[in-house]
Amino acid sequence: IYQYLKQILLITKTKMYHKFLLLIVFSILLYAFLLETQNLEAHKPFFPPSSPIKDNALPINSPNISQVFYFVLSEEENEFWFKLNLEKGHSLVLDLGTPKFDIYKNIYPDLTLYYENEEMNLDKLVHYNIENKWGLSEFHEPFTNTYSWIYVKDRYSVSRAGNYYVRIKSDYKMDYRLWFATGIIEDFGITDLAKFAGNRSTIRDFHTNNYESESVTSLESDQANFD
Repeated sequence: IYQYLKQILLITKTKMYHKFLLLIVFSILLYAFLLETQNLEAHKPFFPPSSPIKDNALPINSPNISQVFYFVLSEEENEFWFKLNLEKGHSLVLDLGTPKFDIYKNIYPDLTLYYENEEMNLDKLVHYNIENKWGLSEFHEPFTNTYSWIYVKDRYSVSRAGNYYVRIKSDYKMDYRLWFATGIIEDFGITDLAKFAGNRSTIRDFHTNNYESESVTSLESDQANFD
């Protein structure tokens, strides 16, 4: 009996030791991830389903959290709509970019911000397009080692609480890869770290010719999950 109990104790200690080692390794990885992103614009990445009309606008239910949404506009679906419920005084981040391809350097999408008034109609607040554009700048994201053109990098101070819509539109007869980022609070947890390995590869593909939008399986594919 003594030898049997001794073996059980040894096995238990070995399992606890392995769990302790795994905890140390995971803690190191988490620390390295946070250290890597503390000086970056660390957005939570999403590859949402298409939202080509206002009634199907993608809700961003935590607009303060730093998030980036990758999507592709086409000739058939040339608009993408976002919906945000904002408080008065909110500083709304409006960042719009695209992979740094030569073909995208001389074209420009439309970004329009709307406010939904009491009659449920949309009041246009700001509008960026080829004739009224912010400017074109280059951006390198070190953690994914990707390069982008930045079309819009602005903030809008919300003067009235309520529903706001962001519409991004393409006037080109081609597939147009774009990303939209908003929010300022970098809120990464253990779940985000676990997801990021797969997302990192997909983000890199999005910025190369390897990307196939039809093959992307998003962990957050349901619109109701964007909270």
